[in-house]
Amino acid sequence: MVKLNLKEIFKTRRKFSQSYVVKPEDIKLPSDLGEIKEPISLYVEITKDKGAYKVYMEIEGYVVLECSRCLTLYHKDVGKKEVVRVEPYPTKDVVYLKPADLEVSFYEDEEAFDLTNLLREQIILSIPTKPLCSPDCMTGFEISLKEERTTLGDLLKKSNVL
Repeated sequence: MVKLNLKEIFKTRRKFSQSYVVKPEDIKLPSDLGEIKEPISLYVEITKDKGAYKVYMEIEGYVVLECSRCLTLYHKDVGKKEVVRVEPYPTKDVVYLKPADLEVSFYEDEEAFDLTNLLREQIILSIPTKPLCSPDCMTGFEISLKEERTTLGDLLKKSNVL
């Protein structure tokens, strides 16, 4: 797990940048979403913003998913570049969000910011709800089923009942 003390880091700097290699067992991706078999490369640049932090992330790696149509396993690239605003958890009971606020993540402790949780969140957001190994997976399968469908009448004709 990668934990950062943001409070301490930004006492002396205006910008923090670092590269990490995160092990699959540290990411703890839920098994029903997919499986990470190899380490994920992560580069981050963090800058302090008004009451929050801006985190620029470059993620490189892949997740093994199961195609929702043909059930074969395939590799999905989860590599992406993302900018996320990270704020402390809201203290009010009701929070109103603007569309710009949807790219926000929250942290509990500024002195123990868990970068691995943010990485896991971004990987989960990149996994499709219905994964497909290819866009045209089994499109011809439905057509061939319609052509080869036998009816009760066909079976009775073959058995010479009719």
